Amino acid sequence: MTLKREGLDTLLKKLPSQGRFRFFLLFVFLSFTFWLSTKLSNTYTLVQTFPVVLTDVPQGIVLHDTSHKMSASITASGLEILLYRLIDKTVIVSLNESKFRASLGSVSLRNQQFSIAEQLFDNTVLNQIYPESLEIAYSRLDEKVVSVVPQTQITLRAGYLGDIALKSEPDSVLVRGPKSILDTLFSVTTTFYQASDVHESISQEVVLKSIPELELDPPAVSLILPVSRYSEKEFSIQIEVLNLPVGVRVKLFPSTAKIRAIIPMTLLSTVKESDFRLVVDYETLRSQENKSLKLKILKQPPGLKQLLWEPQEVNYLIRK
Repeated sequence: MTLKREGLDTLLKKLPSQGRFRFFLLFVFLSFTFWLSTKLSNTYTLVQTFPVVLTDVPQGIVLHDTSHKMSASITASGLEILLYRLIDKTVIVSLNESKFRASLGSVSLRNQQFSIAEQLFDNTVLNQIYPESLEIAYSRLDEKVVSVVPQTQITLRAGYLGDIALKSEPDSVLVRGPKSILDTLFSVTTTFYQASDVHESISQEVVLKSIPELELDPPAVSLILPVSRYSEKEFSIQIEVLNLPVGVRVKLFPSTAKIRAIIPMTLLSTVKESDFRLVVDYETLRSQENKSLKLKILKQPPGLKQLLWEPQEVNYLIRK
C-alpha cells in the first residue's frame, strides 16, 4: 500500500503545474487560431451548387417545377467557402429573355453570368456555370375577359341616394387558366363589401374572389358609388297638345299635372317649371278611339333621381 502511494505521488510530481497547464492550453488555442486564420484567408477554386429562384415569369405561363439548381466554378477565400457551405445561398435568375417552345422552355444562365456573379459574396470570382442553360417544364394558360359582379350590402342615410348605380372600375377583368374552366366562366365576383349609414361617395378597393387554377388580372377592383343628399319638390305643369290640326281645338280635363321630382340638394334651387314639358299626342286619336290621352314627358332637367306625375291620363273635348 505504501509503495502504491509513493508511485502516485511520483507521477503527480512529473505532471505540469496548474499555471504551466493553462499556458499550454493558451498556446494550443493561439496556434489553432493562427492556423485557421491562414486557411480561411487562402483562396480556393472549387465547384459549388446553388439553388435557383426563377423570377419575371411571363404572363400566361405556369411553371411545373421550381426546384432548379445550378453549379458554378468559383474562386473564393476559405471564409467565403465556409459560408457557402453553411448557408444555402440562392441565385435569382430572370425569365425576361427565356424562350418557351412546345412543353419546354429554356433560359440562358451564361447570358446572366454578370447578374449571377453580383449575387455572390464580394470577393468571389465566378469562373464558369454548369449547365449554361436551364430547361423549364411549363404550360400555357388560355385567357378570357369576363365581367365583374360586385357583392355588396350598402345602406344609405335617410335623405341620401346614389347618383348612379353602383359600379366597379374596371367592370371586367382578364382571367387566365385552363380552357375547360374558362369555357364555363362568364363573370367573377368581389369579396363581400358592407357599409351602413353612408352619406358620402364611396370609392373602395375590394379584392376579387379567388378561383382555384385561375389567375385574375387585376386581382382587385374599385367600387364606385357617388352619393348626394336629395329632396323632393313638386311642380304644376301646363299640359301641351302635339300634332293638333289647324282649326281644331282640344280642351283637356285637367289642363295641368303635378310633377314630383327627387332632386339633389345642390340643384334644388335651380330647377323651375319651365324645365319640364308634359304633352299628349293628338295623333293617337286617329289610330284608335280613346276616351283619354296618355301623358308623356318630353323635357326634364338633368340630375333628377326620380320623376312622377299625376294624373297619368287626361280626358279631352274636341272643338272644331
